[in-house]
Formats: sequence, C-alpha cells, structure tokens
Amino acid sequence: MSPTRVAALDESRPRPASRTGSSPVAQIGPLGKPVGAVVAAGKVLQALHASDRPLNASEVARAAGLHRGTAYNILRTLQAEGFVGYDEATRTYAVSLRILELAYGALRRSGLMDIARPQMHSISDAYGVSVYLSKVLGPSSLLLLDWVGAALRPDLYVTVGRPSPVPAGASGMIMAGFGKSSEAELEALFSHVVWYRKPSFSEFLARVTEAKEAGFAVDRGAMFQGITLVSVPILSPTWEPLLILTAAGQSHDLDTETLGPLCRAMQSAAGRLSDSLPLLRLG
Repeated sequence: MSPTRVAALDESRPRPASRTGSSPVAQIGPLGKPVGAVVAAGKVLQALHASDRPLNASEVARAAGLHRGTAYNILRTLQAEGFVGYDEATRTYAVSLRILELAYGALRRSGLMDIARPQMHSISDAYGVSVYLSKVLGPSSLLLLDWVGAALRPDLYVTVGRPSPVPAGASGMIMAGFGKSSEAELEALFSHVVWYRKPSFSEFLARVTEAKEAGFAVDRGAMFQGITLVSVPILSPTWEPLLILTAAGQSHDLDTETLGPLCRAMQSAAGRLSDSLPLLRLG
C-alpha cells in the first residue's frame, strides 16, 4: 500500500477492511429471546441519557414507554447498583458517573487504545494538531470515541462519548461523500447544523465532491473560527463510513506546505486502521 494513499474502489478512495477477515459489523448469529426486564432497563437508561436534565419517575416512564411502577422499580434497582443517581430534594434521577467505568472498559477491550492511539499520537506529535476518532452512528450523527493532542477552543465542547450532529465541517463532507444519503436528505440534515461560517448547500455539495475524489476533506475555518480540520474515512466492508479520523489545528500553523503532508499522513493512518478493522470490537 502506498504511504500517501488509502486504496479503495479506485486509487482516490480509502480502503475498507479485508473481505476475507472477520467483520466488526458482521452478524454473529441469531439472537436469543430478549429478556424483558433487561430491555426495559435499557430503555430507562436511554431515556436518562437522552435528557438534558434529571428526570422524575413519571417522566422516565413516559420517555421509556413503561408503566410508572415498572420504571420506578427499575430506577431504584439501578440506583442500588450505582448506575443511576437520585436527588432527594427534586426526586429526580440521572445517569451516574459509574457509567464511565463501563465506557472505559468498552474502549479498552475494543482495541482502539492499543491500535488507533499510536497512529493518532504520531500525527499529533508530528504536526502539532489534535486528532479525533469518531464512530458513525448514522447519517446524522457521529460519536467521539477518543482524542489526543493539544487543547483547542472547540475542545471545550468535545467530550468522549458525546454525539455530534452532521453534516458539519470536514467530517460532515466525508459523511456526505461516502454515505448513502440522497441530496434531499443531505439538504434536510444540513439545514439543522451550525457552522461559524456556513457555506450554501450548493457550495457544500461542491466540497463533498472534492472530498470524495481526493479521499480526504479539508475545512479551513468554516466550522470553527481560525481552526483547520482534516478528515478521512475508514470504510466498512460494505463501503460505508464506519469511522472518521479528524485532525484539528490552528489555521495559521497549517499553511499549504504543511497541509499536504498532514493529509497524506492522515490517509496513511486511515489505511493502517482499515487493515486493523478485523481486530477491533466496535459493536
């Protein structure tokens, strides 16, 4: 593999994982019968996670589609196990910080910290940028899995485990270019995202076309003032974006002479991560 390219359908597109290896998105067989109590507990946690404030038992029940008594018993059980916190004064519940222990365990067992982080640190150290690895949740959202590097102003709003809306910035161009959303669907999604200096939809589509042809996307200060973003995709065996690698740095530090090598380094790292997809647990 060329160090300046990520192979794919043609030489300009990133390469997915090998079709002969195990797939991180492959079905592993028929699922057993769902356990109702576990399903209900999952709905309760999802309802608490989705809310921007603590909820009382009645609110959780409505959001989760459960009877109040069922939701209350589940909340008390999760509280006893330390996964949910309870505020006596307001009689409300919220997900507790113990969830972070589970998140850390998931990241550790995923292989990302052993496989992706060295690649991310290498780019960060060489170019003085922050490097982010995100998982594609769907056509309208990315989930930040990990990041390394120097803190930038946008980092104040970036937290591992926090979904972010797309299509926005360089990662949004990659999502649009390598995803399967129609132009109408993209336009609807695009109308809801906020940029510092938002292009017109036609201008965005032109940038998407360039990103698809080049295999990487560059945003120079349009998403965040004074910040240049470079994103590359890591594709699944079905040629869909599975992960997105993004570098962010101060625009005045990333001139044309620096930007070219950075883009090539990002593509090279994406190629190595693509080769390692069978080793990762991303489900």
